[in-house]
Amino acid sequence: MTKATTFSLPLLLSLALAACGGGGGGDSAVVAPGTVLPPTTVTIPTATYAAGSAELGGYTVLQQARVLCGFGALRQNTRLDAAALNHARYLTSISSASGTSVLSHYEDIPTDPYYTGYFPWDRTTATGYGDQVAEILEATVWDYDTGNPPVFPALAQRGADSMRSLLNTVYHLTGAMYAGADVGFGADVQTIATGTTSRREEYRFGSLNGYQTTTINLGSGNVATYPCQGSTDIPSAFVPANESPNPFPAMTSTSQTVGPPIYLKVDAGQVLRVTSSSVSQNGVSVPTTVLTAANDPNRDLGANEVFVIPTIALSSNTNYQVSLSGTISGAPFSRSFSMSTGQ
Repeated sequence: MTKATTFSLPLLLSLALAACGGGGGGDSAVVAPGTVLPPTTVTIPTATYAAGSAELGGYTVLQQARVLCGFGALRQNTRLDAAALNHARYLTSISSASGTSVLSHYEDIPTDPYYTGYFPWDRTTATGYGDQVAEILEATVWDYDTGNPPVFPALAQRGADSMRSLLNTVYHLTGAMYAGADVGFGADVQTIATGTTSRREEYRFGSLNGYQTTTINLGSGNVATYPCQGSTDIPSAFVPANESPNPFPAMTSTSQTVGPPIYLKVDAGQVLRVTSSSVSQNGVSVPTTVLTAANDPNRDLGANEVFVIPTIALSSNTNYQVSLSGTISGAPFSRSFSMSTGQ
């Protein structure tokens, strides 16, 4: 969610962690059909998050995706970190106290010890950053019996998986690739008893993108995509019902899936149009649909953003070729790249 009127960022509630990865832009690579691309290494700015923390895991995944795909590296801001952590603790606190899992951009219980402000920009103003921010959130909830507890992932893995889950969406992906130059992360986990031997673990993860003073521009006539050339471990499927609001409102069941969303973006003020798009494997095309500002059911996309989304899940551990063409404010563009799916 953001204070700006150009778009809003809702929340994502997933009851199981998902995984995906980052990528890069450029011409299509010559890769044998079915070949899984090797991981691509990029250099990202260092951060002060604790080793092994969920914050560092999420930061690393986001920065790798942004740098490799040409959206630009972000700079850690400790005041945004503080606001994100405060809100994560607020969400686990009220969820633990009420026994009902809550995921929200809003804080409406001032008596809670972690309350710092109703809106995200209230909370970032309280930590001294300012009010120009966008927020994305993810939650995981585990109910289990103490006699057979699950093997929980390490915190760093949780943070990485949370960000990968957010990247494999529509509206949250736009927030992850937003133009603000600052970023902050916060995560919290609490376990409560729900019965004599039953437990619930509440985990919350959030990222704040700040544009108080600086934004990152792609440059006139330039388009960035995610995924992109060299992207690996991209999820083979996306569950629209797990994102709120739902980009495909008719798909209300978590058993209904599509392929991973492919995001195209140019700078605000330019108009992006996709006139031709294809996703294929070994010469066989996958059906796709195009989501734009004109047909977005939730009216969250800008004229500078387009999604190309396979209408069926992709195969796992498989290389795909993506070809895109259209116009940027009337000037033609084309982009082709290879990406590979994970599990």
